[in-house]
Amino acid sequence: MKKLQLITSLFLASFYLQVEGQVAEINIDSLILELGIRESSMASRDMAGWERPKKVTMLIAPKAESGFASKQWYLEVADGVNIEFVSGRAEVEKSIIDSDVYIGGCSDVITQSKTLDYIHIASAGIDRCGRIPGLKTTKLIATNNAKVHSETIAEHSIALVMALTRRLPMFHDLKTASDWSRGNAPNAPKAIALKGKTMLVLGLGGIGSQVAKRAHALEMRVIGTRNSSRTGPDYMDYIGLSDETNTLAKQADIVVNALPLTNTTEGIVDEAFFNNLKDGSYYISVGRGKTTDTNALIAALKSGKLSGAGLDVTDPEPLPKGHEIWTMPNVIITQHTAGRSDLTSRNAYMIIRENLRRYIQGEKLLNMVDLARGY
Repeated sequence: MKKLQLITSLFLASFYLQVEGQVAEINIDSLILELGIRESSMASRDMAGWERPKKVTMLIAPKAESGFASKQWYLEVADGVNIEFVSGRAEVEKSIIDSDVYIGGCSDVITQSKTLDYIHIASAGIDRCGRIPGLKTTKLIATNNAKVHSETIAEHSIALVMALTRRLPMFHDLKTASDWSRGNAPNAPKAIALKGKTMLVLGLGGIGSQVAKRAHALEMRVIGTRNSSRTGPDYMDYIGLSDETNTLAKQADIVVNALPLTNTTEGIVDEAFFNNLKDGSYYISVGRGKTTDTNALIAALKSGKLSGAGLDVTDPEPLPKGHEIWTMPNVIITQHTAGRSDLTSRNAYMIIRENLRRYIQGEKLLNMVDLARGY
């Protein structure tokens, strides 16, 4: 029987796995419930081509000598299966040739193995995997780390909203100049309160739902879009489908873009979208940079359609030196760091370990993804 490949990928260089800190302990069942993580409808042992693995290639640097996130911590759920902890491309290429499971990032080394059954992508999105020749058309079982950083990115999104609406960058500039002007800087937008304002959340997945929850707690009216249905949390005032995006833009004072990158979302935030916004709105982008038309964004910032933008992701990315956006005074850039926190690290390690255990035991998996669809 031809093997399905389920690639468990943990990004060794993944930004959110580099952060250490103290965070409250939680058991895996509580974490799954808290983050709203879904199980697969079918047990992995019932998926075509599943076999109990003999070898796992894990591209992960254990964060402790013992206990949580140590090698032994992963081995405790391996049930005798050989796990090779590797670092660097050369070690991955050598190990992956005869592995059944790969835990690492989206790399073309994945396609060098003919024996893989299981891959887990450590990032929330798998759009980078789509660039690997032939990977989308394989019959792989795949999971990822969706939602593990949703709470942290939601906090970051609200921080960007607060910074822009309270004009914090302007005050920083005044402080640098030792200027006690009390915010009377030339061309600075007026400060606004969030209470009673309308936030439009594009993409009510893990990140978007957490953003909406926090905006509601700030007494904002929250509307949003999702691709699947009009149902959602009771703190949402309205949920529309993706084809309502431009219509809903007319109601928004603040937009938070948490969309994944797919064939249908690329460039979806375009000139028409910005033109539908209220004058003086704010735009936050924390999903994927390519969902936003950069030229349209710049035009909206220059025209005053947007009072400001908070960008954790950009197109192109990294944003090259000399790019116009770097020098725009009404833009905050956070260099794709919104997911960094001790909480994200904890969540990521726990989901990786739990999916490894479940796959070895043939149980239902968490965060299944469709490589062909891109999410």
